[in-house]
Amino acid sequence: MRNWLFLLVCTLLSLSTAVPVGAFDKKEPTTPVTLYKADVRIDPTEKRVAGSVEIRFWPKDASRAYLHLYPLTFTEEHKGKLWDELLGKHVGLGTYDSNRITVQGKPVSVKRTGDLLEVPLGKAKTSEPIMLKLDFEMTLPQNEGRMSYDEHALWLGNWLPILAVYDQAGWHLDPYEPIGDPFFSENANYQVNVTLPASYQLASTATDKAATVDSSVRGEKTYRLQAMNVRDFAMVVMDSTYHSLENKVGNTEVRTWYRDEDFMGQAERNQLAAVESLGYFNSQFGGYPYTEYDVVRTGGSINGMEYPSIVFLDGRHFMQEGNTGIITAVHETAHQWFYALIGNNQVEEAWLDEGLAEYASLAFLSAKYPKLGASRVLGRLEYGTIVSSYAEEKLRPWQTLHAFPDNESYSALVYSRTTSMLWMLREVWGEARLHEVLSQYVQDNRFGIASGATWKTLLSEAAGEDSSAFLDYWLKLDGTKQEEAAAWLERQRQNHRNLGQPIKEGQVEK
Repeated sequence: MRNWLFLLVCTLLSLSTAVPVGAFDKKEPTTPVTLYKADVRIDPTEKRVAGSVEIRFWPKDASRAYLHLYPLTFTEEHKGKLWDELLGKHVGLGTYDSNRITVQGKPVSVKRTGDLLEVPLGKAKTSEPIMLKLDFEMTLPQNEGRMSYDEHALWLGNWLPILAVYDQAGWHLDPYEPIGDPFFSENANYQVNVTLPASYQLASTATDKAATVDSSVRGEKTYRLQAMNVRDFAMVVMDSTYHSLENKVGNTEVRTWYRDEDFMGQAERNQLAAVESLGYFNSQFGGYPYTEYDVVRTGGSINGMEYPSIVFLDGRHFMQEGNTGIITAVHETAHQWFYALIGNNQVEEAWLDEGLAEYASLAFLSAKYPKLGASRVLGRLEYGTIVSSYAEEKLRPWQTLHAFPDNESYSALVYSRTTSMLWMLREVWGEARLHEVLSQYVQDNRFGIASGATWKTLLSEAAGEDSSAFLDYWLKLDGTKQEEAAAWLERQRQNHRNLGQPIKEGQVEK
């Protein structure tokens, strides 16, 4: 216990500055990449999206494929505290019709279970691509979440059909949960044509400034968008009350979108936070590969939500001067590494992307906004180190989303507990070494899928010994491993003082 107290005191007193690490070479995929080709027409007045999507992919299961159609979740009523918190008080159901599905050009009969479609593939070969096409028409639901609308915008998160992941464990068919981010997806290429009324504009996962815009039809325009090697495709359709602030960070154009009614000073602060944090994460964890990054003001009360190359910040972060917009913009920007560049099963291991993203956020805030950073670190340590009540309830960071009874336990364990673990490690290793390990993690898994086991292996290699007890104590709340975890961390502290040379039993520390 004395070791933990020593480390905690050091943590409360020390918020060190950043030491950049080098960028790494771009890692390209070596397996065939799935291609989504969508052609949609959006009517902002009627809140309607209609069109089709073709998916070319190489099946891993020759007999069938599954599609997540997340909009189906919001065509039915949901009850319970968690759903109420996600959806808000004023809920309107949406509609969704997928009236024609073909495989290799031939209509097929599909089976629907919740928001999943099981699509038979016939006599598919895993060595050859399959072409699946789905026509759909939907009206957006009204709620406080990731996919909804208000009088000035439509925000479309998790709106396009997306293939479920199939890996060594089989199919991952988890339903939409009202807590956390219940998504798991692999990188793909997207070609999306979007037709809008001429008075509207958009921001998306694609490099929108590079899009071809066809205005040949009177009163409308069609954006031809392309996004390569991304985990999902999100979009916000905006009226003329929206404007953007723009700055360049390396090869990336950073844009923050705000409305006429918003407080301009806060929009500028949010933009500065996005610009500076993107540059910081570039220096610490490796170069950002996409040439555009949009921070978009939406309605609702989602707080913030990450997608590749675009994040949503709800309007509360733009209405008056404050720090919440900065904090949220930075956290969602950190997700451009720990989610967008490195995927993971967010249903089974939410701590892996949320915890690492939150740690990265605190590291940036501590370097650039010291008082704010210190306050945030103290808050995370307060909620992340005193978790005996959660242990008694058999709750822990490393568990599936549906095991969390409320958002309070989810936040304390997934965010605060994981961040506290990393901050303790930072105090004994130093920021530079921890960031080197995180940079290696990014490099090894760039554009791919990582897991808790991936992180455990890397951490053990970096530490020079098995990290199981340390992770079990912090992430599984295994109290029987507390002393062993403390001893592990103490050895890491001694090794770091000893210039990285392992301390042997009975050896005097240098």
